[in-house]
Amino acid sequence: MIKKTGKIALIIILGFLVFITGKFFLEWKSVEVDHSLSQKPLFKAFNKQKQATIWSQEGEDAKTNDFKITSDSTSFEYYSCYINRNPALNITFSVGDGFSGGGYQIDILQNRYKVSPYSYTDNIKPLDFLNTGEYYKVLDSKLILNQESYQKGDRIFGYTELKIQEGYGPGKYIVEGKGYFKGKVN
Repeated sequence: MIKKTGKIALIIILGFLVFITGKFFLEWKSVEVDHSLSQKPLFKAFNKQKQATIWSQEGEDAKTNDFKITSDSTSFEYYSCYINRNPALNITFSVGDGFSGGGYQIDILQNRYKVSPYSYTDNIKPLDFLNTGEYYKVLDSKLILNQESYQKGDRIFGYTELKIQEGYGPGKYIVEGKGYFKGKVN
């Protein structure tokens, strides 16, 4: 009886591991690597340009990206780029006024990545934790980085493209974005 229960438990555990591994390889796409990406003149031009902000055309920091989104529902927006490693590498393109905003997040794990939209607000309602978020589907994406792996303090150069369907039914819309980015892994 104990042997039979042990075999069933082992089959369930192995089945679960196969399912999780398959889901990882189906949902997470491969990162392309181009070691010469950092040599593009565009990145040198970023050093001479100022990052635009929501409050003014001229920011105080050197430009870190030219990521742009096109959609029927949005006008041109300036995106900031943040890069963290904790423990997976995370690249975030964000726009907002400090009180609310959103953008797109790229999580990178073992040379594979996943894109997802995100939003934030300081106007939290009592039952917001029950909200599972907006429906989205990544229709297409591409990520090119200048090396295979990064540690905190490394310089990162990259290019990304994304095409995401947000919402469903008659209210759905397609968001497309692309651009180059650079930064330091925090």
